[in-house]
Amino acid sequence: MTHDVEYQVLGAVEVRTATRRPNLNGKQRSLLSLLLLRANESVPVPKIMDALWGSALPAAPDMRVRTLVSELRKKLREAPPGTLRTLPSSYTLRVAPGQLDLDRFSALVDRAHAALAARNPRRALGAYDTALGLWRGTALGGTSGALLTAEAARLEELRLRTLEERGEALMAAGRHSEAIFQLGSLTADHPVREHAHALLMRAYFLAGHRHEALRVYHTLRRHLVSELGLEPMQSLKQLQRQILTGTLQPETAE
Repeated sequence: MTHDVEYQVLGAVEVRTATRRPNLNGKQRSLLSLLLLRANESVPVPKIMDALWGSALPAAPDMRVRTLVSELRKKLREAPPGTLRTLPSSYTLRVAPGQLDLDRFSALVDRAHAALAARNPRRALGAYDTALGLWRGTALGGTSGALLTAEAARLEELRLRTLEERGEALMAAGRHSEAIFQLGSLTADHPVREHAHALLMRAYFLAGHRHEALRVYHTLRRHLVSELGLEPMQSLKQLQRQILTGTLQPETAE
């Protein structure tokens, strides 16, 4: 599907048209991000002020918001009329299905879930790969403010969960070595992420590497204790015992 305007938030925040990629400054990116994350909804001016400045409001912040909206509207001049609407004390950005990369990502992940439910891991992997290929770096890049920082963290968690799901799909497809490679990279980057470590343990077990699976558990436990003062969650302890005693069945490991 093609659109007059496409929006990207899975990386640096950008607008793309058929002929140009308008330059946005930091505040314009932040405003656009907020409107995109609440696309087709009315976003009150106080919410915009809080997202852009927090407690450090500039002089005449309502006027500054109007100026930023006017600047953003000029950047979106190739969009259909009425894309950025002014309402009483609020603004709405109209976004059609498929215009926002985050929406496309979510649709592809839903497609992967449906494929897994239909026991078609190969099709699921294709959808996961296309979805993850939409990411171009840290989400909401070029924005600032506590609210958008929290939103960026939420989107990063979504990306990590999708990587974990892809690892599960690789195991379901019998591609255990690839699952080990992907999940090993993920756990190296996130040494206290318990679910990713549990999946890596299962991948090693399915590949016939019992000792490596147990090593993953002990490495995770060391990081949890030293960095967070915590023990692994109960399900991980149970998984470790099943691998140690040889009672984990291959079908339950997937």
